[in-house]
Amino acid sequence: MKLHPGLASARKKIDALDARIAALLARRFEIASGLGAFKDKVADGARERAVLAAVSRAAGRRYAADVRAVFAGVISRSKKLQRTK
Repeated sequence: MKLHPGLASARKKIDALDARIAALLARRFEIASGLGAFKDKVADGARERAVLAAVSRAAGRRYAADVRAVFAGVISRSKKLQRTK
């Protein structure tokens, strides 16, 4: 099945963005995984709220809730890595 040129072009852009996002997330997780050694407890509600607010602002009004939801998952995974390292 041949894709519409606009769809093929958009998917190529999304694939490139996905690769960049994955690499950045891997770097973030690598840094976060070592932070457990510096903390008495992994959870820091104030820091988590600050991160979620910052990424929501960075995303802009249209996608703030979506980006916030994604980063809530990123924070959850980061905390899990901190507990296991």
